[in-house]
Amino acid sequence: MDVLYILDRLILCAIGVVVAVVSGYAFVHALRQRGDAFTAVGRLTKNAWLAITGASALFLLLIPVFGLLANPTFSGLVLSFQGPRSSMTLFWLAGLVATLVYLVDVRPAVVGVQRGDQRW
Repeated sequence: MDVLYILDRLILCAIGVVVAVVSGYAFVHALRQRGDAFTAVGRLTKNAWLAITGASALFLLLIPVFGLLANPTFSGLVLSFQGPRSSMTLFWLAGLVATLVYLVDVRPAVVGVQRGDQRW
């Protein structure tokens, strides 16, 4: 095998693992926040964001698990966390976008309103 091919696969695997962990963090963060903080900043309800981030984490974590079950080797692990090169790229991208929207837009607003910031 070509060295660049292996390096490409390992980098995509690292990206896939990081995105899966970050989506899990987004779900746990949404779970720990007060429900009224979400509506106070004009975003969707806490339950809606729990569903969105939960589905995102589910896709980003379960898609690789199914790939690993199909090929339970180290190369199967690397190939299952391929992110944009996975067999379910559309779901992977949707989960990534949902996680990023929560982390970039909703999370700072919710944290800010709970601290007492007036700008939200």
